[in-house]
Amino acid sequence: MSTGLLWRALCLLTILCTVSHHVCCIANQPDPSGTEQGLTFSHVYKIDVSGNSSCTVEHLPSHETGLQQGTTTSGENDIVFKHNIRLQTPKCNCEESESFKDLLYRINGLEEEVNYLKTQCTQGCCGRGGAAGVDTSCSDHGTYQHDTCSCLCNPGWEGPDCSVSSCPDECSDNGRCVDGKCVCYEGYTGADCSQMTCPADCNDKGQCVDGKCVCFPHFSGEDCSIPKCPNDCVGNGQCVDGQCVCEEGFYGEDCSLVFGPQGLRLVQVTDVSLLVEWESVRGAEYYMLTYHPKFDEGAMEQVQIPNSENSYLITGLTPGVTYIVQVYAVIKKIQSEADMIEATTVAGKSEKSRFLSYVAPDAIQTD
Repeated sequence: MSTGLLWRALCLLTILCTVSHHVCCIANQPDPSGTEQGLTFSHVYKIDVSGNSSCTVEHLPSHETGLQQGTTTSGENDIVFKHNIRLQTPKCNCEESESFKDLLYRINGLEEEVNYLKTQCTQGCCGRGGAAGVDTSCSDHGTYQHDTCSCLCNPGWEGPDCSVSSCPDECSDNGRCVDGKCVCYEGYTGADCSQMTCPADCNDKGQCVDGKCVCFPHFSGEDCSIPKCPNDCVGNGQCVDGQCVCEEGFYGEDCSLVFGPQGLRLVQVTDVSLLVEWESVRGAEYYMLTYHPKFDEGAMEQVQIPNSENSYLITGLTPGVTYIVQVYAVIKKIQSEADMIEATTVAGKSEKSRFLSYVAPDAIQTD
């Protein structure tokens, strides 16, 4: 009974020992040269039995388990996997079944190894090593190469599984990596999309700093598109297309000048007084009138006259003396150029006064 059981087990082992797995690993895309590499998986089991036992089995050469490579008669390279299992001498009466269980356990383990190697071969990586665990999808950023068992990454991606972006700082999360370069989202710019853009790129009339335009001289506005007026019209006008439109009473390129009174003239003269008159200035806040003897500027007197008036009677003068009279218009504390006349009081004491008709604003003298 024991001998029959052991004989059936040995027959099973003989069948398993003679089974060879032949797997040919071929890449998905055929090699232009047409050369293929063969792979052979051989299971070799050696069981030592007692010499006086009725159980016999062929003695097989012992080799280390591992990967061997040989050359066929056609010159092609074959890769041969050989796994040797050596069992200690069993008892032919099989009184202990643990040896048989151990044999089956080892056979199952060997089959699992072979199945793993077959899986590797289907990926085109037999015998090359290092393919285990590689994501053959290449993270959707590349193509898996069966001949090298590795990913060929698309431009802009790198790493074993093409999952690492090769764009600087991964475009700062403000853009997409395309062919190794950042394509920035709207509102961002720069090699790594880290800089905020400015309106219309400042129209080449300024520099973009942190998303705001710093305009060059003579330009203004959010996007530096507005020509800047001289001195910003000094607050006395509006800048329109680079030119100042001045407020009433002002003029000049930058509206910095005030229109002055025109037509200053002597209307009446006595020995101690002069009555002068001028044309009103629109926008004037008030007028300043000064007078002094012609050769004594240190004795100058100054009078402020409301803008509702356009004449003034100078009194307390010395008879027979020539005076310099000037009048200015003032707006926002800016004083205009003066209009000026010379006038001489009547010599000697007199109760009469002389009224003069307007003559060109040249020097007017009286007797």
